[in-house]
Amino acid sequence: MKAYINVNLVTCDSEFHVYREGLLVVKDDRIAYCGPYDQAWLAKCSETVDYEGAWIMPGLVNCHTHSAMTLLRGIRDDSNLHEWLEDYIWPAESQFTAEVTTKAVQFALAEMLLSGTTTFNDMYNPHGVDIKQIYQAVRQSGMRCYFSPTLFTSPAETAAETLAHTRAIIEEILSYDDEDFQVMVAPHSPYACDEDLLKGSVDLARELDLRLHIHVAETQNENKIILERYGKRPLAFLKDLGYLEQPAIFAHGVELNPSEIADLSTSPVSIAHNPISNLKLASGVAPVTNLLATGVTVGLATDSVASNNNLDMFEEGRTAALLQKMRVGDASQFTIEQALKALTIEGAKALGLEDKIGSLEVGKQADFIAIQPRGGFTFILWKICCHTSCTRLKVAMSRMSTLLASRSFEMAKF
Repeated sequence: MKAYINVNLVTCDSEFHVYREGLLVVKDDRIAYCGPYDQAWLAKCSETVDYEGAWIMPGLVNCHTHSAMTLLRGIRDDSNLHEWLEDYIWPAESQFTAEVTTKAVQFALAEMLLSGTTTFNDMYNPHGVDIKQIYQAVRQSGMRCYFSPTLFTSPAETAAETLAHTRAIIEEILSYDDEDFQVMVAPHSPYACDEDLLKGSVDLARELDLRLHIHVAETQNENKIILERYGKRPLAFLKDLGYLEQPAIFAHGVELNPSEIADLSTSPVSIAHNPISNLKLASGVAPVTNLLATGVTVGLATDSVASNNNLDMFEEGRTAALLQKMRVGDASQFTIEQALKALTIEGAKALGLEDKIGSLEVGKQADFIAIQPRGGFTFILWKICCHTSCTRLKVAMSRMSTLLASRSFEMAKF
C-alpha cells in the first residue's frame, strides 16, 4: 500500500469532511483509508509519499466540452451563439482532417490536465475523426471520458442514415470495452436536429442503454426558434419526445422557467453548467440555485475553448459561485462547498460515475489531485476554487502517467 502524508484532505463526500493533517492510503488503484493521520495505517504501508502540506481533493469532472475545437481558440470573439456557430465554428469544423482533430484533442487533454481535470464529457463533430486515434490519445493521457459523436440534421442524408452512421461509431467505441472511454448518444440541439433525428436519438439511447448528451435552452433565441417551429419551448418539445425519461446531460439550461425546473427535478436529467461560455456568448446566467433547490444535479463544464477561452475548471467554479451570488442578490448562495462539489462529486453523478470517482472515500478509485497553493494564504477552500489558476498551482494527479514538468506537475502511476 502507498501512504500520502503531510496532506490536507477535502473529501467532497456527503458530509464534506475536511481533514487537516490527514492521511490517504491507496491499495492498488483504490482508496483504503482517508481521514485523520493514523500511525497504525501508516505502519501497514510499504511506500510513503510526502506532499509537504498540499491539499488533496478529487479529480475535477468537466461535464460538457468539445475537445476537438481546441484549435479554434480565438476564431471569433464578440459574437452571439448562432452567428458564432453558423458563420465560424461549423464552417471551420467542416475542414478538419483526422490528423488535425487528433492533434486538437491532444492539446485539449494537456490543457485539462494542467488544471486538475481527470474526467470529461465530450461532444464532437464526427467529420474528419479517426475514433481509434482519439481513443489511443485519451488512453495515453490517463484520463477518462465519454466521447460522443454529434448528430446534426443535414440535407445530404436522412435521419435514418445519420443514425446508422452514429450507431456504427458508438458500436466501435463499445467494442473497446473500456470503462474509462465511454459514449453517449449526442444530438446537437433541438434547433440543429429535426424531429425525426431527435426521436431516433432517444430511441437509440434506450436501445443501447446509453445516456443522452444535448444542448438545451442555451439562449432566448433558441427558445424563440423552437417555439416558432413546434409551438413549444425546447424542454416541453423534448419532454414529448421522451428526453426526460432517459438519463441525460442537458448542457447549459440557461433559459428555464419554474415549471421546466420542476419537470427536471422528477427526471433522470442532469444539467452541465457552463458559466464562462454563457457569459462570453451573452447567452445568460443559468438558474443554478433554483435547480439545486429542487434536487436537480448540476455539474460544471467549460464548453469549448472557442467560447471560453480555456479549459480551466477552477475558473468555472469561481465564476459559477460569483454569478449565482449576484443573480440571486444574496452572497450566501452557492457556497464554496457547493462549487467544489459541482466540480467533483456532482459532476460524477451527472455522468453516472459517482460510485467510482468524485469524492475521497474508501473503496473508490484513487482519482485525486494534490494542490500546493502559491501566493498569499486565505481560507483554503475558497482559495482552491476562487484564487487559483493553472499557472499558480502545483498539482499532482494520481491517475496520470505522463510527466508535464514544464508546468510543475508531478504525476504518479500506481
